[in-house]
Amino acid sequence: MEIKRDHSAQIHSYLSLRKAIGWIGILLPFVLVLGHIVIFDGERPLTNMSVYYYTGMRDIFVGSICAIALFLFFYKGYDRWDEISADLAGLFALGVAFFPTVEDGSWDWVAWVHFSSAACFLVILALISIFLFTRGEEHPTEMKRKRNLVYRACGIIMLEALASIELFFLFFDGINSDSGIVLIAETVTLVAFGISWLTKGGTLYPDKPVKKDDMENEENLIKVFTGSEPTALLLLKMLEEAGIKGLIKNDSGLGYIGAAPSVLDLYILETDIEKAMPLVREFTDTNEPEQEA
Repeated sequence: MEIKRDHSAQIHSYLSLRKAIGWIGILLPFVLVLGHIVIFDGERPLTNMSVYYYTGMRDIFVGSICAIALFLFFYKGYDRWDEISADLAGLFALGVAFFPTVEDGSWDWVAWVHFSSAACFLVILALISIFLFTRGEEHPTEMKRKRNLVYRACGIIMLEALASIELFFLFFDGINSDSGIVLIAETVTLVAFGISWLTKGGTLYPDKPVKKDDMENEENLIKVFTGSEPTALLLLKMLEEAGIKGLIKNDSGLGYIGAAPSVLDLYILETDIEKAMPLVREFTDTNEPEQEA
């Protein structure tokens, strides 16, 4: 089977969404603080991000959280666990956005829903980074190993920052404190979250179309995909995370004369065809491909 249609626009859009979510996470705390002080003449940063709901930055706060939630609801991972965890994180994100904390004083039930949702939302994202983003084939590529280090580091940093908030609340009367410790810990958490998703979107340590010498000499290779570089790389990544080795080649000959090839071909071993084809079909069906047997 050979896939004729170029899906680079869709793939670029999907990866761009991951990057956009990462940038929202990284920039949100800084935008809230600077916007409150510079645009709305706030005297100083507030004690935590949630109370910006009661400032002129409310729309930015709620809109950003809803944007993250919407993406998580439509995020398609590689299996059921990816989708369940993303849906749960999206649900708790909506709890953060639609159940505001109190501006000051004792917490009511709405505030408890807000902070419980925030804790669950961020813990799930940390676990996604540590356990789901790091999955892959038994012998990952060098770039994949580097990405896994980033995912684990970001997830651990998120959990440690969240634990510091809980300790502050329990032992230092953090709920009624004027300290900025919670805001700092929240900022660290969101920056780590953002870096993890930027990495997942291909900003850090992206895979390159490298030929695998251990497959070059194989005679039983079958071409399963032809498309642009980002499209072929995304499908290759999906196959490798399912334990199926792939080989990307440029059969046009352009690579030998210094020109950039318009399409790349993706091959797999004939012995993996039965395992690979459901993934290839799902990938192409999602992008409404035109197929040719």
